[in-house]
Amino acid sequence: MKRLQLLLPGPVSLHPEAELAQALPMINHRGPEFRELFKRVVAKLQKVFGSEDVAVLTASGTGAVEAMLVNFVAPKEKILIIQTGTFSDRMAKTASAIGAEVELLEPPEGEGASPEDVDEALKRSGAKVLGVVANETSTGVVQDLPELAKVAHERDALILVDAVSYLGGHDMDMEAMDLDAVASATQKALMAPPGISFVAWRERAEEKMKALPKRSVYWDLESYKKFYEEKFETPATPAVSVLFALDRSLEIILNYGLANWIRRHKAFADAMNFLVESAGGSVYPKEGWRSNTIVVPLLPEGVTPAQAKALAREKWGIDVGGGAWKLKEKSIRIGTMGWYGEDAVYRALSFLAELYGGDVEEAFQKYKSSL
Repeated sequence: MKRLQLLLPGPVSLHPEAELAQALPMINHRGPEFRELFKRVVAKLQKVFGSEDVAVLTASGTGAVEAMLVNFVAPKEKILIIQTGTFSDRMAKTASAIGAEVELLEPPEGEGASPEDVDEALKRSGAKVLGVVANETSTGVVQDLPELAKVAHERDALILVDAVSYLGGHDMDMEAMDLDAVASATQKALMAPPGISFVAWRERAEEKMKALPKRSVYWDLESYKKFYEEKFETPATPAVSVLFALDRSLEIILNYGLANWIRRHKAFADAMNFLVESAGGSVYPKEGWRSNTIVVPLLPEGVTPAQAKALAREKWGIDVGGGAWKLKEKSIRIGTMGWYGEDAVYRALSFLAELYGGDVEEAFQKYKSSL
């Protein structure tokens, strides 16, 4: 099998040590070796999230978002969800499925939600929960989490955040940002294989969780907290091999420096956006709302997503994603997550230059000078 550089919205290419960690011998998930592994992983996740309470779930990011909603949204409660793409739509679908009453707020095209619009929508709807996709993987729209948290709390609402493609690629400190609960997963900017996800939460959310009726066994976050505090274990069998890889990938990221790791994503994204726009092309969303981890170039006239993806794979050895949501037929998505060197960055820029024109060397120097 030919090894491609994955520059997808996820999953991502792994550091060789994280890849090899998956081949470690299987261990008893109720034994001392697992407990030591799990303590290490949770301690690192606490640093990345900026929260003491982190549940580790064997599930995709979608599972973590569902767990977050089940534990922190009451039956028939109204939730306001900011609609910026496929995953905010999925959050709304999940909230509806668990019996919540959903109201959507769609910001202007190519933008995130302003605090003023969110405040007005919370006031009008009376919603006591605000659902936010921090980094919309389908469109590359990023939200201003501290400002949205401030507005939510002024309206006595919780803020629940899907940070699946945000965590590790953007600044995240739940305490400093005053976020109530955050869901994320392994296979994006944390550079680990798919299969594990997380929910982290703080005091407001915990108080509400304790007051709500239990509606799930597998997604019961209180049971995850109890198992960790009493045994350093999980309630159900976890994906042990993924945890081995996650342990190694988090160690690599923290040794690299979390701020440096985030800067690396932003530098790559900025360089690609610069190349496309300096050549006369367009990217989504508008400046000021752009992701560090997902770049969304709008394709030149006459070029289809399938053609662009084939060019990336066959000539440049990189695997990029197709467009999504309203941009499905006119864009591609390029991820800046995972393990890559300067060669992969140069190839990605060269691929874009073949589509749009532009100066690869100038964009590459912009990337290097931003690290």
